[in-house]
Amino acid sequence: MTTVRTTSARTTTASVDRQRNARIIAIKAAQRQMDMDDATYRAMLLAQTGKSSSTVLTLPEMARVLDYLRRSGARHPGRDGGRKRVSPSADRAALMGKVHALLSALEALTGTPHTLAYADAICKRNGWCDRVDFASPALLHRLVAALSRTLKGRTNKAAGKGGER
Repeated sequence: MTTVRTTSARTTTASVDRQRNARIIAIKAAQRQMDMDDATYRAMLLAQTGKSSSTVLTLPEMARVLDYLRRSGARHPGRDGGRKRVSPSADRAALMGKVHALLSALEALTGTPHTLAYADAICKRNGWCDRVDFASPALLHRLVAALSRTLKGRTNKAAGKGGER
């Protein structure tokens, strides 16, 4: 039984290490995208987390830094689910912004990427459309509601309340 625990601990540690490395790479890529020099980058880290190096940040702190960098204009390399996406029309832009915000919140909560491919799968599974790009504003409202329920359920689960709604 001790062996199982040791193996599980190693697996968990390896998973956290992979997440940390992936987030450090994403932070450094965003730094390059925004053309930040080292002094500006460290000042931003200090302002966001109180730490001056990405290697000493916790996973939630890394998520906070990535969220800040993305709100400041850095592109999210995997957010499009591997496909080239079209710009949303004016009547869909605000809803798509909400979809992106909910996907980012899910990613920050779970530590796993939630891309538009995840949103595409929700739409397809519910029979609404094949891709979010083809969703009408009414369908985007349904998608936002579904993502909100998912986020609320995962937040409750993380807080130890089970699956209550």
